[in-house]
Amino acid sequence: MIVVRLNGGLGNQLFQYATGRHLAHLNNSELFLDTSFLLSTNKYASNWNYELDAFNIVSKIADEKLLHSFHGSDFSTSERVLTRIISLGKNRKYKFDEYGFDEHVLELKGNYYVRGYFQSEKYFKNIADIIRADLTLKEDFIPKDQALIDKITGTTSVSIHIRRGDYIRNLSSMDAHGLCSKDYYTKSIEFIKRELGENIHFYFFTDDEEWINREMRWDIDCTLISGKTTVEDFYLMSLCKHNIIANSTFSWWAAWLNANTEKKVIIPKHWRTNVKTEDINLNPSKWLIK
Repeated sequence: MIVVRLNGGLGNQLFQYATGRHLAHLNNSELFLDTSFLLSTNKYASNWNYELDAFNIVSKIADEKLLHSFHGSDFSTSERVLTRIISLGKNRKYKFDEYGFDEHVLELKGNYYVRGYFQSEKYFKNIADIIRADLTLKEDFIPKDQALIDKITGTTSVSIHIRRGDYIRNLSSMDAHGLCSKDYYTKSIEFIKRELGENIHFYFFTDDEEWINREMRWDIDCTLISGKTTVEDFYLMSLCKHNIIANSTFSWWAAWLNANTEKKVIIPKHWRTNVKTEDINLNPSKWLIK
């Protein structure tokens, strides 16, 4: 069996699921998701919710008995050794807390409980078709606004994701992640206009509508998507023909799931402060770094 600890928002959970799904596929075993860290009241835990239940994923939720068989969810060196000893070598733990691609993850054999962000297409590219099928939305979660869906899918639509909320509310997060500059979006919009012509409609997705209304000064045809759930925003973003994403796993996944074979996806040069996107294997081959 493969157990993956979930941590973070929807985008991070999708990376963790996709990696676990590939590892389970390679081991011909079941995949279990540990949601306990998302539900924890521990001050060091995240404030995120479990969001994968909106998708047709192939996995089960790990219960306390299963986690106990791995001697809990602690990944310290001593606890990882204890896990092997107590289970007589049957169960093991593996963690990768860095950014980028760790080739050893996909080499793990047997029963493993893994932890990490796993933010790279390389973790699941070989089963991309399976992941795309798994990450279709369940009927109940698909937006009911058919007129908007028809407009997005029937025109040359471009999503623009501007993430600010949790980054600017948390100074340590701001220092670590940084914000995509207005210049990044300006250059990306101009590039898209040069490539696709003038008959384009842009759709803004953001967690800071006030900033958009105050600062947006681009001379473009556009719509600010408002009043939708997180999953609805995600789905609508993935329907756009092209994508300008933020340094956010949320819009990364929406762009990756965009089924347009001719799509243009623009990704920022820096994923984190002083960390280049290409250095951590976060840019699929045809995506454009700006």
